[in-house]
Amino acid sequence: MELPNKKVKGGRINPKKIVIFSQPKVGKTTLLSHLSNSLLIDLEDGSEFIDAVKINVIAEMNKINSTSEKKVNLLDTIKIMIGTINKANNSKKGYVYKYGIIDTVTALEDIALILAAQLYKTTPMGRNWLGTDVSKLPNGAGYGYWREALSILINQFEQLFDTLVIVGHIKDKLVEKEGKEMTSRGLALTGKTSSILCSQVDAVGYMYRDKNETIINFSASESLLVGSRCDHLKGKEILVGSSDENDVLTIDWSKVFLD
Repeated sequence: MELPNKKVKGGRINPKKIVIFSQPKVGKTTLLSHLSNSLLIDLEDGSEFIDAVKINVIAEMNKINSTSEKKVNLLDTIKIMIGTINKANNSKKGYVYKYGIIDTVTALEDIALILAAQLYKTTPMGRNWLGTDVSKLPNGAGYGYWREALSILINQFEQLFDTLVIVGHIKDKLVEKEGKEMTSRGLALTGKTSSILCSQVDAVGYMYRDKNETIINFSASESLLVGSRCDHLKGKEILVGSSDENDVLTIDWSKVFLD
């Protein structure tokens, strides 16, 4: 191995993983469904009214269980889906879908509890454990397994797409700053999971509406936990959707995901 003596140019412009969160009913799923060559992974059975290239994981689970003697849960269904996409990618020798959209990470966190229990049962301490919910282990001992399980699933999804879009809900919490209480807005996940996940992705944006416009804010502040490693997103507020007087929607992701 030779030690480098000059700068190496970065290999990516667009985020590999990006979190977009907002208040409910802002239009995240509708806007993201317009991303070209994308797959919407619906984990909340919430895309019934949206035209999209999509997999409804709950519906797929029910379909499998209606025709098979061996019953599957949501984690099993996700594993089947990941295997199917991975096989298609290998056959194509590339990505079948450029963008994968997890809708939502809150639902994925709930599913990760199943995997967390499996992980715990492989340890000496959990070998004889008969429970199913690691969050109920004494002294918070299960939360590390829960975070690990969510990380495993997200990493598996990441391998399937050029860009993974992780959709989430907003969480307001009180924090103390210089002796004063203030409201901080961030991604709604359990405990430290939100801050850990957001530190592992390339960009975190807060989507909001201003009259007839929908905007994603990547500009961090004391009260808003967002930001980006990508130069074209740093400190920016980017318009991604607008509607006219006839409610005709115009959607443009070209400033978030550059060609």
